[in-house]
Order: sequence, then C-alpha cells, then structure tokens
Amino acid sequence: MKLHQGLAKALVAHNTTHLYGLVGDANLFMVEAYVDANIGRYVACTHEAHAVLAAIGFAQTTGRTGVATITHGPALTNVVTALSEAARGGIPLVVLCGDTPPGDLQHLQNINQREVVASTGAVFVDMRSAATALEDLNRAFCIAAQRRCPVVFNMRVDLMWEPLPGSAPTAPLPHYVSAPATGELLEEAAGMLASARRPLILAGRGACTPEARAALVALAERIEAPLATTLKAQGLFHGEPGNIGICGGLSHPTAIEVIMQSDCILAFGASLSKHTTEERAYTKGKRVVQILADAEENPRLDMPTLRLIGDIAGTAQAFTELMDLADIPGSGATHDLAPRLAMEADAFARIPDAADVASGCVDMVPALRRLNQALPEARVLVTDLGRFVTTAWRNLPVTRPADLVYSSHFGAIGCGLGETIGAATAITDRPTVLVAGDGGFSLSGLSELVTLVREKADVIILLCNDGSYGAEHVQFTNRNMDPELSMIARIDFAATCATLGFATQRVTDADSLDAACRAIQNRSGPLLIDLHLDPENIEM
Repeated sequence: MKLHQGLAKALVAHNTTHLYGLVGDANLFMVEAYVDANIGRYVACTHEAHAVLAAIGFAQTTGRTGVATITHGPALTNVVTALSEAARGGIPLVVLCGDTPPGDLQHLQNINQREVVASTGAVFVDMRSAATALEDLNRAFCIAAQRRCPVVFNMRVDLMWEPLPGSAPTAPLPHYVSAPATGELLEEAAGMLASARRPLILAGRGACTPEARAALVALAERIEAPLATTLKAQGLFHGEPGNIGICGGLSHPTAIEVIMQSDCILAFGASLSKHTTEERAYTKGKRVVQILADAEENPRLDMPTLRLIGDIAGTAQAFTELMDLADIPGSGATHDLAPRLAMEADAFARIPDAADVASGCVDMVPALRRLNQALPEARVLVTDLGRFVTTAWRNLPVTRPADLVYSSHFGAIGCGLGETIGAATAITDRPTVLVAGDGGFSLSGLSELVTLVREKADVIILLCNDGSYGAEHVQFTNRNMDPELSMIARIDFAATCATLGFATQRVTDADSLDAACRAIQNRSGPLLIDLHLDPENIEM
C-alpha cells in the first residue's frame, strides 16, 4: 500500500464520513484513493477557504471533528481566515495540507507553512516520514478533538508514493470524561445557591449534551429556577416551561426582567462573554458560579465569583444532591413566569407593521418574521456577518443548539456560504438556511453556489440586499457624512444565481414576499430569496 492510500484508509478509522477539499499536486492521489474506496463522501469545493469553512460547518452541526484537504503554498494562504475562524471558535478541525519537497527552494509554491499556520492560532503537525505518517495523523486528530482546535496536518508531496509500512497502526481516539466538581468550592457554591432567592441557570455551548441538558432541567425544577442559554446554546431548553431563551443582547423584555432580578447565576459551559453579560450589566452585584468542563484559557472568559472545573452533567447532579441533603426549599422564582412567557410568545407570533421604506424595498424585521413562519421549525441556521445578523438571530430562532452555525468568531464577512456547504451536506433531515448580506455574499464568491447545486443540498439563502456594506454605512451616516464609499453596485442576484442552478425569488414588496413564502413551501432544490432592503432604514 502506498502512503496516499494509507492516509485515505486512515480517515475511515477517524470516522471521516465527509471530506471537503480542493485537489492539487500534493493531495489529489489521496483524495482519489478516498473516493475510489467508497469510504465516505468527498465534497469538492471551488475555493480552498470554502473547503475549510465547510468542515467548520460540519463540525458545528455534528459535534464531530471536521476534515478538509488542500494542496500547498497559495492553497494554505487562501485558508488563513478560515483557520483563524476555527481557532477563535474552539472548533475541532483537521486540515490535510500538502507541502512542497524540502530543499526545492525554487518551487513556485514553497513557503514556510509552519509560520503561516502559527499566525492563525491553529496547531501544526508535521508528517515526518512515510513510516510515521499514520502515527502523526493520529496525533493531529487527537489534538483537534481534545483541545477543540484546528490542526493542519502537513503532508510532503514527495512522500505520497512511498510504500507504507505494514505495521503502521491507526489508533482510536481516547474517550475522556472529566469527573464532577467536588470539594470546598462546590460546597461554597452550593451555599450561595441555597441562600439565593431568585437563582438563574445559564447554559452555554459547553453544556449542550443530552446528559447535561437533563441534569440542568432537573436542577432547575428542584430549585425552581428559570433556564436561559447563551446565543450559541439557543434551543437547548426548547419546550421547557421555565425557558426564558437567550441571555444577552438578544433577550426579550421578560427575560431581561428575570435576569436583572436574579441574585445568583449558575453558568454551565458558558464563557460569560461581554455579549452574554451585556458588558457585565447582567452580572453586576450578583453571585456568579461558572462551571466549565476544563480549565482551557479562553480570552472571552469573564471573572465569576467562583469557578468550578468538572463534568457539566455530574456537577449539576451534585448541586441537586446537596440541595436535597440540606433539605433546601425551592426558590419560587418561576411561580409567575408562565403567563409572562406566553405573552412573549404571542408577541413574537404577530408580524409587526412594516416601516416606511424606499420604493422597491421591504422592511427587514416583518419580512424575516414572515419568512420564519413559512420555514420549517426544524432547520439549521447559518448567519454570515453584517448589520443584519442580530436581527436574523432574533427573528429566525432554532430549536436545538446544533442547528445554529455561528460564523462570526473572527469578525470576517463572507464565511457563511462555505459553512453552509458543510451544514447542508452533514444534516439532511432539515433544510439549511443561510442569512447573508450582499457584501459578504459577493465576497464569498458566487461560484461556490454550484457546489450546493451539485450536492443537491436543501438550502434556502435569505439575502439581505441593501446595496451597501452595512457597518460602514452606519458609521458614515452617524457622523453625517456621505456614505457613498460604503455603497455596492447593485447586482441582480436573482438573475445571476439562477444561471448557476438556483431557484430564485426577488422580494421588493408584500406580493413578492408572499411569492417567496410559497417558493419555500414548493422548493425542490437550492433556493435564493433576494430581499431588497432600504440602506437608510434598517432596524438593528
């Protein structure tokens, strides 16, 4: 067996059901071996960045390590933004990246790949030789899974046809489960909880397992505490009577009241970023106990009153047991919550009146609310970055955390389309909805739409088309300056995307919005809805 064949076979042992990539000199034979063996699904992209972004989308929706492959040199420089996005987001990812032969200083694509990778925050694992290749690949997968980070596996092109030693093993990843928090800090935290009159349980993406959910719901019922989530954990407590939804800038009025009235917050698997705490306005003057599964440093971490390290589900159960042991009564904090939450649900179900916008445009909030009603409740939501994004998160909620693909870790526009490819090819029992602005959508490269068409993906793209780079438009107008530099030449996205195989619907008024809703119901393939918005009148 040759090395490229062995690497392809090793991907199976690492549960690589989907491989995203773009072939070149250094990886084409490995990809061919992967495809010929019929051992997984290879999704060919038109740009290396989208291949890596697709693997990120796969990882976010499945909870497994995403896998992508690219060739050397410019292929690697093309994915710097995508690798930075994964590193900032703590997303497990392995990128099998080619490298030029050592010593060939005149190779056109020769660069110091280790330094390029280091600049992104990703981990670099070198394939040292054919004899150690599978051992090195095992290490790359192990690092990605255990550290929750992107790893670039560096493969020399001149080794690909070397014979693979017959004794080279592929080891399974070790399964690691942390123990529940114990000791004096746990008892001190339990004392804070016992004395709280209005406790609140907050869950982040680190608490999004079935075991953790069940333990948190049981604890909330025991102490009669409302349940809230971070944005990334949206939908974790869907259907629970004490669920107040998102804690942070996207909180509805009742949730804000509950959060502000709370006196003790138990934050499980949440980094307590400034977006969740509203620049600490929600945590000021409260006792905050943060429970994390590990002690990995995170630049978004706020300082709680106490921090516990331990298994999320086990620690939540430990709190419940301590409350039972001390015979602590429920707080009563949820007694008047049900009717207030019902009023919020009723308010969300009503579509607000449209604002006065320019002719040929629609008001974004009523339009998204109307489209939300037309979309299946079970859907994956991918959002690109732009001034529309918070409105999209607020008006297109998901019912489980894995259905929210967050593409804004690095603050880059244009990442949404690539991550949509990964989500839509990984999750096939519900549609994937991408919300993007015209600036980010253009930046991401419309040619990648053919990938979604070829893969027969059930994708609905909601294009917030205001003819501008929104954040820059806001800055100009806030200073009473001419926003001309922020304007984008109007593209007929409906016509353009139709030539690439998408069904399209241009939305410029109430009638065409109704037609877009019907198009969602009757879709038979990828669909793009081009929402024409007034750049001077967009509710944030």
